[in-house]
Amino acid sequence: MKNEKGFLLAEALIVSTFVLTILIILFIQFSNLTNNYKNSYSHNNVEAIYDLSSVANYLTTNQYDLSQYLTIEKPYVLVYKNNSCNIDINLTDSFCDNFMKEMGAKTVIYTSSDVKAIQYYVNNNEDNNISQSFREFISKIDAKPIQNKGRLFAEFDNGTFSTIAFDLNNENNPIKSLECTKENIVTSGSGMYFDDTEDGKCIFKGANPNNYIRFNDELWRIISLESDGTIKIIRSETESEKAYDTIGNRDQSSNGAGGTYCASSIFGCNAWGKTENFINEGITGSVLKESSLNTYLNNNYLNNIKTNKANIITHSWNVGPVKNNNDNIEDQMNDEKTIQWNGKIGLITASEYIRANSNTNQCGTISLNNNNSATCQTTNWIYTITPEDGAFWTITPNHNNNYQSYAINNTQNKGNINYTQTSNDQTIYVAPTLYLTDKTVINGGTGTKDDPYTIDLESVKIELIEPTFTEEGTYPKTVTVHFQEECKGNLTCTYQVDGGSPVTVKDTSATIKFTKNGSILATVSDGESMINNNYSVNIDKIDDSINLNISTSSTSNSITVVANATSNIDITEYEYSNDGGKTWTSGGTKNTFVFKNLSQNTTYHIMVRVTNENDVTKTAETRVTTSSFTNPTFEDKGVYPRIITITYPEGCGTSLVCSYQKDNEPPVEVKTKTMQVEFDYHGTLVATVTDGTNILSSTYNVKITLRAVDLEYNNSKTGLECEDAQCALDEIKKMLN
Repeated sequence: MKNEKGFLLAEALIVSTFVLTILIILFIQFSNLTNNYKNSYSHNNVEAIYDLSSVANYLTTNQYDLSQYLTIEKPYVLVYKNNSCNIDINLTDSFCDNFMKEMGAKTVIYTSSDVKAIQYYVNNNEDNNISQSFREFISKIDAKPIQNKGRLFAEFDNGTFSTIAFDLNNENNPIKSLECTKENIVTSGSGMYFDDTEDGKCIFKGANPNNYIRFNDELWRIISLESDGTIKIIRSETESEKAYDTIGNRDQSSNGAGGTYCASSIFGCNAWGKTENFINEGITGSVLKESSLNTYLNNNYLNNIKTNKANIITHSWNVGPVKNNNDNIEDQMNDEKTIQWNGKIGLITASEYIRANSNTNQCGTISLNNNNSATCQTTNWIYTITPEDGAFWTITPNHNNNYQSYAINNTQNKGNINYTQTSNDQTIYVAPTLYLTDKTVINGGTGTKDDPYTIDLESVKIELIEPTFTEEGTYPKTVTVHFQEECKGNLTCTYQVDGGSPVTVKDTSATIKFTKNGSILATVSDGESMINNNYSVNIDKIDDSINLNISTSSTSNSITVVANATSNIDITEYEYSNDGGKTWTSGGTKNTFVFKNLSQNTTYHIMVRVTNENDVTKTAETRVTTSSFTNPTFEDKGVYPRIITITYPEGCGTSLVCSYQKDNEPPVEVKTKTMQVEFDYHGTLVATVTDGTNILSSTYNVKITLRAVDLEYNNSKTGLECEDAQCALDEIKKMLN
């Protein structure tokens, strides 16, 4: 029994310990729950969130663009403090003062949705506007940044705090109709603005205006509504990396094909399109080829656009160079206008990027933008097009050099607009830009990303008109194909002769000549529909014979043939032979031909064959003997020294090359008919004549034989027993010494 009681006691102790542990855990959990409730009630309680939402609604309704006042040094705007609103932005609004006071606000600040900037600020700076408890609240917030959002922080008189993210301004207030009218205009924040440089034009500014449009089954964005009624748009996602102008496209290696302005560049050229005189500070010259990117966009890229292609219009683009880091947007725009290019697909200008920013105070010029890029990128919708790993081109060249153009950067110094080498095809992307015709009709959408504007496909659908034909003449006949005006740009217009390959026409007419019966098929297409028309050409039989006579002239190594051919039909080919027709050489349409490298004094059988457009041929022939020239001759005079006179045939120095060589001395060219060469000892003389093909030469051996008794000296006469010159010369030397 004792043991049983001990066991019961131990069991009771275990149970009581277990119960106590549970009670302690429950107490701790209850305590945490109470503390969390208290914290929850003082931080972001329902009433505080509701009140702060009213503040956000007030700011967006009144289109206050507070984001433009944020800086790195001070990443917040003081909205309300000490019973007064809009302290930092110098606005007076008694309604704001009253409703802030009624809700019991103590301090309200605006900052970006990325709370890291304000948290770093309050942790490292003393600021009388933000109390210690308010600072602690801001530091504890864990919130991810949200694009196109701002954030409000508030401290209330009752000791509670609140924070919410909200739309910056009117991004979610769709424009009812896409028109440049006063009803659609904003003066701050994101939206459509009147262009202050051109009447009747509107541009989109801000972090995220409602300017999305569906084009070619893709999302694009509207840059501006132009005063001529056209709409300028840019693709909302970039194409792959490409050089503005590849190396060798237009520099010296292109053998002058690119013009003089680009010739000296070895890093690509920054002229966008052709122009007679590209002026860039001290560098000027002609541009005869488009940049490689221009060529790609207006050929490969344009050809791949299927939907809405008829909406694209050829337009004038500003492609003049601008100064780096300039601080005057008006001067920059005027510089861009100094050079114009007409085309369909291009890029945005440097000024268009700057002017898309709603924060003109900090971002209104290249200089300001690059100095405040961390802020400026948050209020410029075009920046959002930039790929995460690179930059994208503008159409604008840098001034005072011919190899750099501007790009919008998203690597180092994000949001900067910097110049780069045009041949750079690494991490420089392409954002195609174009103008929509003024006939474009928007038939749906509100401009948001989820509900972009849509284009009425029928609004610019061109009525296809059947081509017509006009025939003139009897022989040959000319037929002119007449196309409609839109063949210059928006339609694909072609003709085929006798079922051959289609010929594209970028005009309203094309003229074809016929010398025999034939047919034409003319076609007009908009990419979806097609219309065509046929025309037959009948030519009455005419005399298509050829009259041919030939004349010749010759030298010792050449024969020149002149073929005089006449026919009612155009001559298409002349052929020549010097071996009686065994082999022929085509002279094309040239009626003169020279046979070269012929043998002298040789008879050649010359033949000429002529063919006209009707494949009628005529042959004429003659025999021609090349002229000849003779070997040089020699005349030997004198005893000592011996004089050898060389006589050459006529023509030395003109039709013939004449020369002589004495013993092993270098050859001497002769340009006269005769030449005297002196020998004081026996030797060899070789004389040569050539017409470049034939070579004749003669050799003369000179032998001097003297008797010493015939030699007279200054100091004596002597009789030597010598019979040859060498003996005599040796004896004379002895005597003189």
